Amino acid sequence: MPKLKKKTVIIFILAVILLYVIVEVIPPLTGALASTEVLEYGKLKVSDVEDCWIVRDETVYKAPETGTMKIYAGESTLIKRGSRILDLTPKNSDSKTIGSEGSSAYKGFRNRLGDAMVAEKDGKSDRKGLFSFYVDGYEAYLTPGRIKKLTESEIKSVTKKPESLERTDATKGDPIFKIADNSAWYLVCWIDEEKIARFEKNKQVSVRLPGGTIEAKVDQVNEAGRKWQLVLKTNRYYKNFMKNRSFEAEIVTTDLEGLLISNDCLVMKDKKTGCYVKDRTGEYRFKEVQTLATDGEKTMVTETQFFDEKGNPVMTVKAYDEVKKDPD
Repeated sequence: MPKLKKKTVIIFILAVILLYVIVEVIPPLTGALASTEVLEYGKLKVSDVEDCWIVRDETVYKAPETGTMKIYAGESTLIKRGSRILDLTPKNSDSKTIGSEGSSAYKGFRNRLGDAMVAEKDGKSDRKGLFSFYVDGYEAYLTPGRIKKLTESEIKSVTKKPESLERTDATKGDPIFKIADNSAWYLVCWIDEEKIARFEKNKQVSVRLPGGTIEAKVDQVNEAGRKWQLVLKTNRYYKNFMKNRSFEAEIVTTDLEGLLISNDCLVMKDKKTGCYVKDRTGEYRFKEVQTLATDGEKTMVTETQFFDEKGNPVMTVKAYDEVKKDPD
């Protein structure tokens, strides 16, 4: 084969290979480098698992004298003010004065509660609320009025698991039961700084506790050194309300279904948040979006139309729009 003809064949083959690369390889490669995504519906959940403590308005009652008790209320019974709770038959008719003698078995409770205990005089309740035998001795320490003074390290060191005081015999000065206000109670925890922006005052959240889920609202957000103290307030029923003091809880701030977009598709343009949507001609055009919530990777946005701050309608993204990733 002449050299010139051989050279022409080689050039032809190289040209064919180059054409193949241009047609078949480069478009997918450039598409991967400048990728897109199709907007679809999905679920967005944002939650934090934290160690929480229950804070209640509660009163612990002590035996006014040594004797045998007959208690008419049961665990977690709702008590009305003035209703009869117990009868106490003295073992020693001369021991009728209210004091704080007590037995060694309940010394720890008496030391922690001190003068906060109330002597049960006539067997009738002096307040309304939930009745319970479970006491940990910190009922006068973990109160709504002291929430801001509580620190995470301190509360971890002092709290103990509540114990049942249910029995038939009582020694003068020993704790015998308590009554707690169930119309409003609190959950306290300490949140890392990068998470606290999710907890605006009065925001409604769901709290998943051992044995049940309750609804609550953000009552306080207090700066506490490197962390923030988060206080949730609720009046919802929780079956372990009186038996538990602390537990691990999942606090859900967002749990929605709707149109999702990846955060790396979002961009700021003219002080507006939006994305670049591919139109029918293949061009990408900016569309403003209204963000509803984010988990740091995905954002839920309003679909089709929303109204801006001035009340003007804004046409926005819709399901199955193709949007550009990393538009910058």
